Amino acid sequence: MGQVESDGLSPEDMQKYPAEITEDKMKKKLSPQEYKCLRRAGTEAPRTGKYGSFFPKTGYFKCKACDFPLYSAGSKFKDSGWDAYDKCFFTGDDAHILLRGGVGRAEAACANCGSHLGHVFYNEGHTKTNERH
Repeated sequence: MGQVESDGLSPEDMQKYPAEITEDKMKKKLSPQEYKCLRRAGTEAPRTGKYGSFFPKTGYFKCKACDFPLYSAGSKFKDSGWDAYDKCFFTGDDAHILLRGGVGRAEAACANCGSHLGHVFYNEGHTKTNERH
């Protein structure tokens, strides 16, 4: 199966987020693969991620692009080859993850900088929350 990509976020979309990080700064901060995934909605191959086998007892996972807290350590679980979480760090008005439409799944983005985080799948029955991020 090939990797899925979109055109990423437009410059107009980028202006909607609190983090004021230019794309030039993002390109300098991120590796080419990180930039492709986070800023162009690319997908890394399964079982290639640096933290796939990393399951800390405490702490949180943050956005690689802007350091915004996204998921608590306790929400991570072993899944199909990508890092997987059963809920986001904050919800409601304080949400740290924005979801963009879809039935059965939605695209997840960092609420601080708009970076692509993957997708959220619903009603699969793998978790107590019935969500897989």
